Amino acid sequence: MATVIVGGPHSGVGKTLACERALQALAPLRFGAIKLTVADGEFENAHDHGAAALRVANAAGICGRGASCGVCETVSTSMPSRIVTSRGAILKEGTDTWRLSQAGAIAVAWVITLRDAAADAIERAQRHLFDRGAEHVLIEGTTALDWIRPAASVMVAADPGRSWKKVALERIASCDIVLRNALPEPCGDIPAPKALAGCDPIDCDLSSVDDPGTLEFQRRLARVYAALAV
Repeated sequence: MATVIVGGPHSGVGKTLACERALQALAPLRFGAIKLTVADGEFENAHDHGAAALRVANAAGICGRGASCGVCETVSTSMPSRIVTSRGAILKEGTDTWRLSQAGAIAVAWVITLRDAAADAIERAQRHLFDRGAEHVLIEGTTALDWIRPAASVMVAADPGRSWKKVALERIASCDIVLRNALPEPCGDIPAPKALAGCDPIDCDLSSVDDPGTLEFQRRLARVYAALAV
């Protein structure tokens, strides 16, 4: 079993698109996919209500980001993680999990978890994928880089964008592949930190299957995996 992790410095950079392209490139290898949502992870400044909000999120599962979509409230210290696997939820058209399935994932699970419970939740989700025929696992979630050493790691960023999460700044230099994704509209107005250019990123438009950078990403990912399989 091998793991591929796709992360990004903040939302809106194209992580799910990068996962779709990765799954398409690795289709013969029977990858399952996990969408990881860490309910008490790092928050973007616009939604960060400080330590008090984090304590509330940890104790009661109420979102520390401010306005909530309702997802994070489904976990708390009494139920620190959930693994969503029902077909109705996973295959709801237009969702990230549906996109991962459409891209070729053998099976898909959505892990919603507090940080302290994340490792155990990912392990249980992996078992679910293996039980359904997956032989390897792709994880969409930057936080997973904190405790998993994957066979291949991908960081996808945009420039300009928004403030970077600490985990992305800490892990980008060790990623096997770094992508600088061109977006139809900028997702922020903050120039990317020097760490992005310092990693010799592949310039790409992940929305295009024929984009030279997208194709190079897929070729490089396949080479990384092939080298590990020898």
